[in-house]
Amino acid sequence: MNATDFFKTLSDATRLRCLFLLSQCKSLCVCDFMAILEAPQSRISRHFKALRDAGLVLDERKDQWVHYRLNPELAPQWRDMLKQNMNHIRGQQPFVHDLERLKVYQRDGCC
Repeated sequence: MNATDFFKTLSDATRLRCLFLLSQCKSLCVCDFMAILEAPQSRISRHFKALRDAGLVLDERKDQWVHYRLNPELAPQWRDMLKQNMNHIRGQQPFVHDLERLKVYQRDGCC
């Protein structure tokens, strides 16, 4: 992956919010993203296709659900840059709100 592709992938607000949420968990289901981001499944899936194609996330099917996680094999320079950026935006909106919703959603559960 080159720098242009990396930053192009991060340039979408929904993808950035999804990556932020994944940076806070081991993995999340599509239904988690739908509830937290209040977005339809088709929109979430479209953005995860871009994240998967860029090599930033991996997916795993569990019954009818698809779970996503950050790619542990991501090159160190991209992993470190992603981690620094996720730490930086943690205190900004809409990420604060997303994190609050994530905590409630994890407590109540989905699938």
